[in-house]
Amino acid sequence: MNEIARTQQRTRGYWYCDGIAELVGGIAMALVGFPMIASARTGIDMLSTVALMLMILLFPASAHVVRLLKDRITHARTGYVKYPRHTMSKGRKLLLFALFLCTTLAMLLALWGGEYTLDGIVGKAFLMGAGVGMTVAFAVRAAKLRIPRLYANAVVVAAVTAASGFAGFGFVEGMGLLLAVLGATSVITGGVTLINYVRRHPKAPVESS
Repeated sequence: MNEIARTQQRTRGYWYCDGIAELVGGIAMALVGFPMIASARTGIDMLSTVALMLMILLFPASAHVVRLLKDRITHARTGYVKYPRHTMSKGRKLLLFALFLCTTLAMLLALWGGEYTLDGIVGKAFLMGAGVGMTVAFAVRAAKLRIPRLYANAVVVAAVTAASGFAGFGFVEGMGLLLAVLGATSVITGGVTLINYVRRHPKAPVESS
């Protein structure tokens, strides 16, 4: 790895140096996951609607919360770092389009009813696919950024996905469990990382006039 690549790696990894993104994102995932589990267990469909509304509201809001906390905690201690993002490659665009197409087809099949429901074949297949994709994504990110704790997310997602498959959970219950457990894991790893970060950098550097 040349010096430019190492600099880019360190810069991208700086986003995770304080654990704030994991902590806030974990809370958001858990708040979405638990209503989904409750909906599957109680049969109250309204809880699934609540989970969907929370997802729509919390995930965008969490990005603003992360930036606000980083401005108050991280940037005041160790500075602000920004790495210009490259334009999305053609291969990645095709992959995202394929995922979107598969998701759309799965949802359309689910709406037809019968055995093709979110609690049936399609839902279980979609849950397994989502779990595998998330596992690979976390593992690749951990390897590229050399952040070992991100492997914990990959292991958790793989374990919960496998357990959901053996238990025969449908999409709603399985995805709710996945988000809840992953969220709890992220809160723990992010919280520990944040505590250690604040201990290493207890005071903001004094600006020279």
